[in-house]
Amino acid sequence: MIKKLILIIACTVVLNANLNVKIGNILGEEAYNTHQNLINYLFSNNSSYYLSDGNINYPLVTKKLQDNGLLKLKYPTTQYIDIDFRFIGQQKKSLAIIKDILKSLGHYYYFTREAKFINESFTWSIKLKTEAAINPLKLSQALALRNSKIENIIREGSLKWHYTINTINSDIYRAKDLVTNNQLILKKSTKAFLIKIDTANAINIISRNGNRWHPNVVFYDNELNIIEIVKEDSLQKSLRLDVPIDTKYIKIDDLYSLANLKRGISITKE
Repeated sequence: MIKKLILIIACTVVLNANLNVKIGNILGEEAYNTHQNLINYLFSNNSSYYLSDGNINYPLVTKKLQDNGLLKLKYPTTQYIDIDFRFIGQQKKSLAIIKDILKSLGHYYYFTREAKFINESFTWSIKLKTEAAINPLKLSQALALRNSKIENIIREGSLKWHYTINTINSDIYRAKDLVTNNQLILKKSTKAFLIKIDTANAINIISRNGNRWHPNVVFYDNELNIIEIVKEDSLQKSLRLDVPIDTKYIKIDDLYSLANLKRGISITKE
């Protein structure tokens, strides 16, 4: 009984120490030291801030910090900040996901400083022009929508951040579901139509009345590698295409302008 109690106390101490380190990495050393007593109080039930796999529950932790005014992200003036994204997952898909998220969070002004592979993981380093650092809560929530998650955050000073992001089981957000559905009727879109598909032999695409469709259809595997591209320079009302083996996503566009599909399309799988 005594040994069991000692083990529980030891595990609690380890969990608390690890959680405190992660919170310190998010806030920065100065802010963490300033608010350490409040942090200890807020996160006294430390075990509830862990996922079942033992990793920190970043959405929950960052929400608690934000709700209590501890997550300071704004700068006095517009700044150039450095951000390193280290991805556990495939490069093309990871980049597509993070770029889409940055845009959705209102971060448009950045350029790539470096892109490299280290120890079988891909790191994308950018310099971002912004009035506020990327909100880690909003980032973690956006990643969750894509079946991805943050595994580590390190704030280095006020102008440099490091993120480790797991995208191994990721999905492309807002890809239309032709996996559980046999048919889709899609209205006008501001982007090319992206379809998620599995175990289909062929698809039938019908361009609705009022369109002037010049087909541009791209088949991708699960990691967004291109398998096949089908282009037609002539107007098409409908098109039946065989689905290549290993296809997981299909992009349907027009060769010249998406406005040529302003009436939408319907897709049926065989």
